[in-house]
Amino acid sequence: MTGKHEVVHTFGWYMRKYINDTKAKGATPIVLSLVARNRWEDGKVIRDTESYAKWAEESAKADEAFYIDLNDLVATHYEELGPEKVKNDLFLEDHTHTTLGGARINALSVVEGLRSIKKCELNKYLKKEYRKK
Repeated sequence: MTGKHEVVHTFGWYMRKYINDTKAKGATPIVLSLVARNRWEDGKVIRDTESYAKWAEESAKADEAFYIDLNDLVATHYEELGPEKVKNDLFLEDHTHTTLGGARINALSVVEGLRSIKKCELNKYLKKEYRKK
């Protein structure tokens, strides 16, 4: 648009840059997959495991970063609730953007994912109990 030459890299390149830049600053990188969308097939949430979730996980493994599979965690919670409740209570008019209730499930899934990483220093800062609605 500006007429200037611009180099655009792959998603994986940007993820690996994020990981390495984070490590260079002395911080601990934690890579999360994208959250599940409200898309169902045969009573199960479709998990997008062959694109961004896969690339995020591969980047985390390649550069030894922690990884949280939010795609699967959130999808599992949606399946516990069922397609009608998810559609009516957790999403706006499309299959991507959640209501406050959907955002709460996403956030609690991040906490769940952090708790599953035993070597993650952030765990000591998490509340022992949290509400799951």
